[in-house]
Amino acid sequence: MDNHLISRAFSLYAELLQLHGEGERLSDWLAGAAYRIRQMEKPVTDLSAAELAEQFRPEIVDIIKEGRKRQNIAALEELIQLTPAGLFDMMRIKGLGGRKLHVLWQTAKIDTIEDLLSAAKAGQLRNIPGFGAKTEANIIEAIDAMNSSAELFHYASVADLADVFVEKLQQRFDSTLVSLCGDIRRETTTVHRIEVLAAVPLAKDRLKKLMNVTEQNETETTGHTHDEVPVTIHHTDRSNFYHQLFLRTGNEAHIKKVLANAADLSSEATIYNSANLPFIIPALREDVAEWDWARNPQPLLNMDDIRGVVHNHTDWSDGVDRLENFVKACQRKGYEYVVISDHSQNAHYAGGLKPDKVLRQMEEIDKLNKKLSPFKVFKSIECDILVSGALDYDRELLSRFDLVIISVHQQLKMAEEKATARLIKAIEDPYTTILGHMTGRQLLVRTGYPVDFEKVIDACAANGVVIELNANPYRLDMDWSHIPYALEKGVMISIDPDAHSTHEIDNIRWGVSAARKGGLTKDMTWNALPLSDIEDWLNNRHLKTKS
Repeated sequence: MDNHLISRAFSLYAELLQLHGEGERLSDWLAGAAYRIRQMEKPVTDLSAAELAEQFRPEIVDIIKEGRKRQNIAALEELIQLTPAGLFDMMRIKGLGGRKLHVLWQTAKIDTIEDLLSAAKAGQLRNIPGFGAKTEANIIEAIDAMNSSAELFHYASVADLADVFVEKLQQRFDSTLVSLCGDIRRETTTVHRIEVLAAVPLAKDRLKKLMNVTEQNETETTGHTHDEVPVTIHHTDRSNFYHQLFLRTGNEAHIKKVLANAADLSSEATIYNSANLPFIIPALREDVAEWDWARNPQPLLNMDDIRGVVHNHTDWSDGVDRLENFVKACQRKGYEYVVISDHSQNAHYAGGLKPDKVLRQMEEIDKLNKKLSPFKVFKSIECDILVSGALDYDRELLSRFDLVIISVHQQLKMAEEKATARLIKAIEDPYTTILGHMTGRQLLVRTGYPVDFEKVIDACAANGVVIELNANPYRLDMDWSHIPYALEKGVMISIDPDAHSTHEIDNIRWGVSAARKGGLTKDMTWNALPLSDIEDWLNNRHLKTKS
């Protein structure tokens, strides 16, 4: 079992213990262990007895050893057998943890989503201990959100699988006339399925090792991968392959505008050329950013352009890795600098740093900079934007950081006017350097708080504040569609992994993918600047702050 599967098993075990009203402390230990295992690069099953003892409590070590020996956990298997199937579906509802599910199951005898939704709409939940009218409304909203996104996948969760699927099709049928198409080729933040165009005869029996086919006709094959991801393969002939690839990639508005002037449909390149346009990469074909880019085409941002890793958490707050280990991982990956930005004190749930702890971490960073020069570790913080719009530390402490990333983490339910005012006040603080995840959204989970994007971007432009594109594939916030306006206003974008482990440094990949959809170029990407330019940029900003 790999770390991902073990982590999922531990999380499920923790949830089921709460659901059955058992092992409260063990449940908490399992949840913590699940998070730690998920972030590890080395397989937990490869750790020695001494390494396990250093990382985990004895109770957790025993469970890991059992899983390694038996390939399952007996107590977990027993809990699974004792749990009604409908409760597993209910576990997917945001805001319903094991403890609340225990009450619903044991007190209200609710064990399916349908029964829960009916009870909530009838106002029957508010009388249950620990619930109320607000919780009831949140449950209805969460179920509606879950149902609306039930058939969507995060792009990052299927991107590599889709590429491998196409490669294997090309190899099996010995043809290059097989390509991704649709939203997955455009690298949208969420996708419905793996969608493929093929100009080769795909015999059903030859697809068995690649997918489970549910239906096949002359124009289409449908089914799903062995990982249960839906697949649609569109069939075409060789002469129409590139024309069909163009038609099945861009959105409707993009296709219509290009074809209005295109004359040569023999390849995607000639389609754009005959329409007097530069070749527009699939990711840009959204009828949003491509037309501005086409008027002044410049190379879009690439992974190789990123010079530094911005917005990272260590075990000083809610990260997994020690500061030095995290920094060295960035150095090994070839980056020139790293920005350490653990949580500020208001984020107590995430181990936020009190002022004395901030100063101790700064001392550790100073030592690392002497040791690792010319590699640079910047002192930063992910500073909570309080409800008032004020920042989480006083001016004296804020002045000690090399840069300050500001984010909203609590009380996310706000009207647009309030949310916009809260952000703008924080942006106007002279110590603010970067605006973190602009809306607080989590893709397929919550939409985030509504903001007037133009007003927020205007405020960043007026105050010289960089905007983060949070590269966590479950956030990708700011949304790529707002990048063109930021570029118009001269606001730079920073592609930040929001890493809580060395493994998550590579989140940058998903941020770059999203940024390219918005037409982001290297020269407008803050952490594509080399170290010397970043230092000059920050020094100039500090001089303005003092003046």
